[in-house]
Amino acid sequence: MSDTLDIDGGALTPAEPAAPAAQVLDITQANRIPLPGGWADLRPISDITERMRRPIKRLSAKLTSFPSFMNAVSEGQKATEGGAEMTMAEQVAIASSMGEAFDVLEELQDGLVVAAVRGWSWDFPVSADAVLDLPTPALDALRKAVAPYQRALNPNFQPTPDPASPTGPSSG
Repeated sequence: MSDTLDIDGGALTPAEPAAPAAQVLDITQANRIPLPGGWADLRPISDITERMRRPIKRLSAKLTSFPSFMNAVSEGQKATEGGAEMTMAEQVAIASSMGEAFDVLEELQDGLVVAAVRGWSWDFPVSADAVLDLPTPALDALRKAVAPYQRALNPNFQPTPDPASPTGPSSG
């Protein structure tokens, strides 16, 4: 153990005011969102066609078949318990543990961007290939913004108990 106390020089400067809480995106409505260096127009979830949705469903199913991905999800959930943000080192460690699943995750995220984005401020049309030409900070922000679309686009296979059903659950 060190006999010295390392103090980050930034700790001696006044703190920046806290950023306002991010607004919850209403995916049932069209939205224009600001991005680093530009903007994107998001379509309402009801305007996403089956042609756009099907690859997202396929990639989601493929992703959940990777044990390394499921382990990474579990690790990510543990790291963010209580609303904590993951450090860059934690994010890199989790991503590197995913192996081939990481490539599938990126393809899925790009598919979500293409499905959700109607247009943007860049001089090229929205496509899976064009997503790779976006500035990295803009793509990162865009992927985060469209993440709520994934749950809405994937089928829900969870049982929904119907209290009016004449039969009880078979596992009872």
